[in-house]
Parts: sequence; C-alpha cells; structure tokens
Amino acid sequence: MSELILNLSFFFITLIVSFYLNGYINKVFVGNKLTDPVNERSSHKYPATRSGGISIFFTVCLACAFGISTGQLSIPLYALLSVFFLTFTGFADDLINIRYREKLFLQLFAAVLMFQTGYSIDSFHGVFNIYELPWWLEFVSSVFVFVVVVNALNLIDGLDGLASFISIKFFLVAGGIILVSKPEWFLFFIIIISALLGFLWFNFNRTRKVFLGDCGSLFIGSIMAFLIFYLLDSESALVTDNLISRPLLTVLLLLYPLIDTLRAFLIRAYNNKSPFIADRVHLHHRLADKGYQHWQASVLTFSLSTFILVVNVLLFSTIGLLGGVALTVVLLTVFYYTFFK
Repeated sequence: MSELILNLSFFFITLIVSFYLNGYINKVFVGNKLTDPVNERSSHKYPATRSGGISIFFTVCLACAFGISTGQLSIPLYALLSVFFLTFTGFADDLINIRYREKLFLQLFAAVLMFQTGYSIDSFHGVFNIYELPWWLEFVSSVFVFVVVVNALNLIDGLDGLASFISIKFFLVAGGIILVSKPEWFLFFIIIISALLGFLWFNFNRTRKVFLGDCGSLFIGSIMAFLIFYLLDSESALVTDNLISRPLLTVLLLLYPLIDTLRAFLIRAYNNKSPFIADRVHLHHRLADKGYQHWQASVLTFSLSTFILVVNVLLFSTIGLLGGVALTVVLLTVFYYTFFK
C-alpha cells in the first residue's frame, strides 16, 4: 500500500512540475522571441515555442534525482550520459539549427555511449533463423537501431500530440514488461509518462502552444532506444517471451514511427530529394489535409497502432512470427486505404 502511495505521489508531483515548467519556460522563450516561425507548413497562427523538450527534460531530471536519492530508482550511468548528450544536441539544434551531417555524427557518438551500458542487440531471437550475433554485428546492429529509433520519433513530431501519444504507449507497455525483471526502473516510467501528460496541455493549447522540438524528440527517442536494447538483449528476462517474439514486439511498439519514416524516405528518394528534407509527405499530414483536427489524427494513429499490437499479442501463439508479420502487413494496408488514402 505504501508503494502505491509513493508511486501516485511521484505521478502527481511530476505532473504538476511538468505543467508548471512547460508554462514558465514557454514564457521565457516568448519573452526572448525564441518562437517557431509561421510558414506554409505551420499549423499554428500564434507564437509557439520549441520549449517542450527542455521542460520535460528538467522535470524528469528533478523527479529522477529525488527517486535516486530515496533509493527508489536506479539508472545505468552510460545510458544517462548518452541521453544527456543527445538531449543537449537537440536543444542546440532547436536554437541554432545544426546541419544534419553533424547531428548524425553526434547521434553515432551517443549510440556508442549507449552500447557501453551492457545492454545491446546481441541476438535476432530466431528471425532469419539467426540467434547469437558476433560482436561486430552486435555493435553495428545496436548503433543502427539507435539512430533509426531516434530519428523515427523526431520525424513524426509534426502533429500536436502524436509523438507524445506514441511515446506514452511505448512507455506503458515497456514499463509493464520491465516491472517484473527490473523493478528498480519502474518508477522512471511513472515519471516520464506524467511529464509527457503535463506537456500535452500546452501542446494542444491554441494561444500558448509548445512543441517538443528536437530536444524533446531526441531525449525521448534515446530513452526508447535504450529500452529497445534491453528488450532485445538475450540476458534480459521478459514476461512476454511466452506471448510474442521479441523482435516483433519491439517493431510493433514503434510501428507508426518506423513505417512513416520508411515511407517518407522512399517517397523523397523517388522524387530525387534529400531523405532528410522537411515536407508534408508524412501519413499524419494526410489526415490533417483530410480535415482531421490534430488531436483527432493523433488519437486515431495511436488507436490503430495499439490495435495492431494487441491483436498480434493475442494471436501470436496461434499464427507465429510469419503469421504475425503477414497480419500486420494486411492490417496496415487496410488502415491505409480506409483512413489515409
């Protein structure tokens, strides 16, 4: 009972701190004219700031510091260094626009730091009939997945609430799985989810709008990448191993960012454009162009991706990995022609 009270206390205190810091830092940014420019790609008509990421970061840091000091939370050092490094890279990018080549190099450096945590993608868990990986392939796979996950979340941050909803779903499921094997990490999931909820009010606010920015998307994306490392590490004990394949589970947790990023890159390559150029070829932009409000499009995308995850978990024991992949492809096709086409 005392643990439940403690967790609820952390949730509500973090929520209040997040709400306060998002409002306060938004005022600081507006006062210093650090606002997001309004152009043909913008959905906002009032001054908006990219202060959500740094507000969430400060909120999580404060809550985690208290959790660690009370012995309720433990965080791997190298994971902390990697996340901090990438967060400040994103913050600098929000202010001065770092070129993508430099940003990619910094992401690779953060990935190498994350690899030092002791968790990595050291097995394909039977995909292509491959299990244990040699060290060099383990390193390359881990770094590649880190960069993909971080950028996938960054690239879908173009619709109010979308990145936050996808992130909350990820942390809810990952927290439930990790609770059994790593209870010393569980408090972190309460902290990050409540921090995101405190941000959402400002993200949907019309006159005091706050965006995650690169700082927020890189901060959250790097945490997701670390948890993907843990979920795919062969030494990790997961309660879901009897329910669904680990690789399929991790893909389903980040299904929308991965699918949307792959589609956007292919379209840009076909049109002889840089895959990193900002445009409106994303799936969520299709929903917005069809008249969906941002919250409607975000909730719809969240609901569809959650539905695919739940159906796969329920049917995996019957249809297996190949059946799960086929089912996912069929559902994605049906949803695309039903809602996005």
